[in-house]
Amino acid sequence: MVLYRKYRPQKIADLDIEEVRERLMRIFSSAYLPHAFLFCGPKGTGKTSAARIVAKILNCEKRADGKGQKTENRKIEPCNICDTCRSITEGRHMDILEIDAASNRGIEEIRDLRDKIRLAPVSAKYKVYIIDEVHMLTHEAFNALLKTLEEPPSHAVFILATTEEDKLPETIVSRCTRLTFHKASREEILHSLKRVITGEKLSVSPDILSALTQAADGSFRDATKLLEQIISENITTLEKVHGTLGVSNVNKNNFLLLLKQKKTKEALKEIEELNIKGKDFKLFITEILNLLHELLLNQYGITVKDNLKDTSLDFTTKEINSLIKLFSKVFIELRMASRPELPLEVAVVEWCES
Repeated sequence: MVLYRKYRPQKIADLDIEEVRERLMRIFSSAYLPHAFLFCGPKGTGKTSAARIVAKILNCEKRADGKGQKTENRKIEPCNICDTCRSITEGRHMDILEIDAASNRGIEEIRDLRDKIRLAPVSAKYKVYIIDEVHMLTHEAFNALLKTLEEPPSHAVFILATTEEDKLPETIVSRCTRLTFHKASREEILHSLKRVITGEKLSVSPDILSALTQAADGSFRDATKLLEQIISENITTLEKVHGTLGVSNVNKNNFLLLLKQKKTKEALKEIEELNIKGKDFKLFITEILNLLHELLLNQYGITVKDNLKDTSLDFTTKEINSLIKLFSKVFIELRMASRPELPLEVAVVEWCES
């Protein structure tokens, strides 16, 4: 079993985003439960895992009904032991239906759902419909779904998940209890990875963990997949990790320093080194933009990074803004470039010769 599935959160306390944990605990501490949830956030932040946890909470055989009881007397977390919890975890419960809206986006599929939802659950208390990437539904399908959300049967609960909330009709959003899954911080990803490392009885250096959390770009799933990759290949050095991740050995601070000093030739040589070694230019530009972002916040004392305190990168705020615009343009142009190094080379010449 892949590590991400093996260590997928199975209860609210396992979710790594604190705000989501707290909100779900508050929701299920109440006797008034929503009939529709909307989980919004980037990929790999735990939306589907949380949806399955909600399905288990609603249907767990050992969890008290809770209606009319005081909050402190209610059991919130699923037991993960009963037949219902286990079948939901294994994805085989007949009353928990997961629908990929990217593949089932038409009105006929939603009409079929609307017809079947009236039928009583086979064995669970609630029928739970988890619709992933719900923003992919057509306009007609949204209209059909809206009618069901307005007057759902008492035994049905909807959990809509999306990475693009802005594409959802306001009429749909307004009928759901909305939870935001923000892009995971490095600390949250590190917490998630340590849970896996402890469970697998592994030893991974802090430097390698730091590299993985940065490369994951806010995704718990991506971080765990990267960890699994270095474990399967028995990679134990930071240099080899960088090679596996496609991270360049070119020092970001030194590269920006060359731009600061207007050393065109030296900066172009650094780019040539990246090209010869087959490094990912998109990833390198992302690293540069992350550093510029830290420099910008540092200018205003919002975040003071230890690695920036003694840096020679004494750019003005105007220079930082200009560089962010320049490298953001390079990032966009990379997608259409016939030679991946060319947009960056042109940007370096443009900056240094200006």
